[in-house]
Amino acid sequence: MTQPTTPISRRSILRTGAGAALAVPFAGSLLTSCSTKSTNTAPANKTVTVTSYGGSYNDQLTKTILKPFEKKTGIRSTLLANTSLAALKTQVHSGDVQWDLVELTAPEYVQAVNEDLLEKFDYDIISDKGLPSYAKAEYGIKYLSFLFVMAWDQKHIPDGQAPKNWAQFFDQSRYPTKRSVYGQLSDSSVLEAARLAEGIPFDKIYPLDVDAALRYLAKHPGRDRLIYHTANQEPVQQLTSGEVTLSTSFNNRINAARKDGARLNFSSSNGVLAGDYFVVPKGSRNKEAAFRLMNFMSNDADAGADFDRTTNLTLANTPALAKLPAAVADTLPTSPKLAETILVRDDEWWAKNLKATEQRFKLWQAGS
Repeated sequence: MTQPTTPISRRSILRTGAGAALAVPFAGSLLTSCSTKSTNTAPANKTVTVTSYGGSYNDQLTKTILKPFEKKTGIRSTLLANTSLAALKTQVHSGDVQWDLVELTAPEYVQAVNEDLLEKFDYDIISDKGLPSYAKAEYGIKYLSFLFVMAWDQKHIPDGQAPKNWAQFFDQSRYPTKRSVYGQLSDSSVLEAARLAEGIPFDKIYPLDVDAALRYLAKHPGRDRLIYHTANQEPVQQLTSGEVTLSTSFNNRINAARKDGARLNFSSSNGVLAGDYFVVPKGSRNKEAAFRLMNFMSNDADAGADFDRTTNLTLANTPALAKLPAAVADTLPTSPKLAETILVRDDEWWAKNLKATEQRFKLWQAGS
């Protein structure tokens, strides 16, 4: 099957963000004005079962998108925290599809398309007027962008002494402590971080030299100085409990913890820009309602702006960006102000190399 993604350059994403900030808001009546015949005849009492990654993010998604969507359309959403490509595959192959809208990483999205697991998106129901060009795909929408960042516990590492780059983050003489890093590579950029720590410039990171990255981690900070997390909320728990003082994380998770009073912080500089897709599994029982939710998510300016303000993530919703004050827009992962300080993750490289790289990483973790 043809690769479904379009190569996305750092500048194309950030140009889109800049352009979006100048776009004229139009969303107030978009949900109904762009609807089609099938949308108008859709039952109003459908339930959409959505799967994501849980924790504070699920609370934010419910508040900013799912509840406003229900209020406008009458369509209820059930939000789960166990998203998984493996479970999606099992459901499709068994013919017992329980999920309607599933969050996948970009490499997982490509795998799912190649294995014919997804419904084609209906852009007669989903208006593409609000979608940035990088977000629209045949079998899904790259609906949000986030930053993979270095985070620290301010009780032990004041901001003035915090790492300013990945070389400092991994420097054992500077921070004689263990670090928690994401143990799964589908969303994690720990290998890119190791290459950046070696001084490799952004435009030379890909194709990723996995062996060189692992050699660096074995030396800095050392294999025995790394512990691994597998859930997105786990590093927040590890940092706030004192289990570690340094961790990789995502910008929205640390922001949410700070709003709850946690003394944590992170740096966007040297972050890695990536994104997740929402897809509809083949055989979904409520795919039309799922498409209506995606239309709302991509075009409702008020809900989208609330999502961006609340999560500090960039939703693929151009009218929403136009409603944000500069003080908020400038902090989002796609802000042009960050363009020269962050790496854009290469989804195409990861789609082709994820499986082999994960196997290599697991063997390295085991000591090989």
